[in-house]
Amino acid sequence: MGGEGKVAVAFSGGLDSSIIAKSAMNHTDVVAYTAYSRHSEDVIRARVATEAMGLPLVARELTRDEVGAALSALDLPFPPSLMDRSLWCLYRLVSREAHRSGARVMLLGQLADELFGGYAKYAEALKLRGGPAADLMMNSDIREYSSRGRVRDVAACGGLVEPRFPFEAREICEFATSLPIAFKIRDGERKAVLRRAALILGVPDKVANTPKKAAQYSSGVQKLVAGSRF
Repeated sequence: MGGEGKVAVAFSGGLDSSIIAKSAMNHTDVVAYTAYSRHSEDVIRARVATEAMGLPLVARELTRDEVGAALSALDLPFPPSLMDRSLWCLYRLVSREAHRSGARVMLLGQLADELFGGYAKYAEALKLRGGPAADLMMNSDIREYSSRGRVRDVAACGGLVEPRFPFEAREICEFATSLPIAFKIRDGERKAVLRRAALILGVPDKVANTPKKAAQYSSGVQKLVAGSRF
């Protein structure tokens, strides 16, 4: 990663982006970028996390007009859901902000939830139907990610920054899929092993143990997209 100048991290102040940022800070200059609507949770969490980690933050407040303009350029090879449109818009505008400030590469935390049991539905499946059912659900989502989520997020960054997805690394995928479910979801705590890894890396406790929040909701972007004519 060295020699590429400033590296951007799409940053929500949550566990995944904090692990990526903290790891990258050992090798290069890192700047966190977040986009949010007024009164959203992300900007508050991002400011708390970046201050605790000594990480520069660029925060951009979104407007309905800006979201509508970004959505007018949406181009995906499948019919986009409201979630797809929301996340595409979020990463498009974050990438644009990073590009304007000179970043060429952006790191994103996608796939961490699927690999390490981050979604509430996995914990529910484990509770009601046992480990094999939760594993089956996670493996199905991992397969679907490459044909939908990844396509969407790469397209969102296209022409602005080069997106990279550290959790996609073969070593991480092989390690995660080999872990027993008890390492991922422990006593109701999701991504348990990832939270422990964050603490070992030096991510502050209040950041490592931040509850999971879906980006389209915590940023407030989905409300703006839902109200757009596009």
